[in-house]
Amino acid sequence: MSGLQEILIIVVLIMFILFLPRLTGRGNEKTSSKALQMLSGKLRMAIIASLIWLMLWTTYFKPWNGDILAFTLVGLCPIIIGWGALWVIDGFKKKQGM
Repeated sequence: MSGLQEILIIVVLIMFILFLPRLTGRGNEKTSSKALQMLSGKLRMAIIASLIWLMLWTTYFKPWNGDILAFTLVGLCPIIIGWGALWVIDGFKKKQGM
């Protein structure tokens, strides 16, 4: 059960990191809300798919029990490679548009 608690703590920390600047009112609310509204449907789906992928492989491999290498290879590497490739492709598209 401690593994589930650790995952929930990580989720709560991420939520605080994302939403705490809005709550403190530092003036960036308009920028962050516009950025969220500008996300396309494909990008939103990719973010959710990445999170679901991580959650599924985390529950399967349970890296807190010591199977970190398999979790890293199957759970994290595809996400890092996929988002990295998207970042590079986006960079080339922006370069061509200039």
